[in-house]
Amino acid sequence: MTTRINYTNELQRLYDAVQQMGLSIEASIDQTWKALQKRDVKAAQAIIEGDDAIDQMERNIEQSCLDLVLTQTPVAGDWRRISSIMRMISDLERIADHCSDISEHVIQLAQREPVDLPAPMEKMFCLMKSMVKSTVAAFVDLNEEQAKSVIAQDDLQDDYFLQVVDQLCEEMQKHPEQVRQRVDQVMIAKYLERMSDHSTNLAEWVLYIVNGQLVNS
Repeated sequence: MTTRINYTNELQRLYDAVQQMGLSIEASIDQTWKALQKRDVKAAQAIIEGDDAIDQMERNIEQSCLDLVLTQTPVAGDWRRISSIMRMISDLERIADHCSDISEHVIQLAQREPVDLPAPMEKMFCLMKSMVKSTVAAFVDLNEEQAKSVIAQDDLQDDYFLQVVDQLCEEMQKHPEQVRQRVDQVMIAKYLERMSDHSTNLAEWVLYIVNGQLVNS
């Protein structure tokens, strides 16, 4: 009985660690948006430097998963949770990486003549942030409906991305002197779209934990 209690406690600590990783990434997303709006080089550099801490979280959680598998005998449901978590932390880490990628472009934008962000980009950022936050909450609560809601929003993000690209193409035609800045903005939009894709992946793994069915995305 004691062994099982210890195992349950370790599994809960694993869940808590994933939740903390998710919350750290949500904070990084907020900081990235502020850095982009203000073209804040110092803030962008801090985000890039902070990525190492997220990487370490991923390694720690991965090691905890392996320790549980090697030292315990997970039942089918727990094995599904552990294997899903190992996939989920990879998607979370990629979201953090893209915060750093965007920050690199913020630094480049800060060195050039200021140009306005395309209007749909704020919608992209807000939607992506909402998707990440919802997937973390869905994981904590094992909420199937919330996970499905995140997956359903991915098409909307794709639409926003196309709107951003169309607007930026128009701006580059009208103002060729702004091409370098607009290319940076295209890259930022692409990273936002990818971050939403990773959120969708996370939601699909939550569904797998809950009902054991892999979603074909």
